[in-house]
Amino acid sequence: MRVIKGIISLLLIAGIFGIAGLYSQMVDLGVVTTFFNNLLFQYDWLFYFYQVVLFVLLAVLLLTFLMVLFKPITKKQIHIKKDTGQVNLPLNTLESIARSSLHGIVNVNDAQVKVRLTKKQTADVEVTIADEKQQQFLSRGKQIQELIPQALQNMAMIETNKINVIFKKKKVESSLLPSGKKESRVV
Repeated sequence: MRVIKGIISLLLIAGIFGIAGLYSQMVDLGVVTTFFNNLLFQYDWLFYFYQVVLFVLLAVLLLTFLMVLFKPITKKQIHIKKDTGQVNLPLNTLESIARSSLHGIVNVNDAQVKVRLTKKQTADVEVTIADEKQQQFLSRGKQIQELIPQALQNMAMIETNKINVIFKKKKVESSLLPSGKKESRVV
């Protein structure tokens, strides 16, 4: 991170120096104009250096613009309009609703639920189940895909766009001490 900050600060310093030089060539600024004229005549490579710096700044600005333009808009909460006002439900509440709907099917501690909201106030749900017995839950995948939309519709009045169910194997917990090393002896 420090390297990136250093590069950005160097680009900014070079940009400020270059802008002052260009401005001094358009308007007579006295000592500043004389300084930049002397630099231009003494160091020809400086002109090409600033062309490269301006090109890099243009590329960075263009990339930043494209990232802002094409970044998907994700919402952090959903707004439900009621007769008495508006209720705001954050994503973690929607995730807990979806997780609680899996209570009878899967061990809730072995399941991770991620909910993403789309622009049209619909939910994309991803359920990751960590279990060794995948074959047992493959038949229940459709049941999971039916229960989550019902729970979200009943509790939060939100439609689901798509539901992905992913089965992963549990990670084997290793002991505190590595198996190749001997334990220390206390005398």
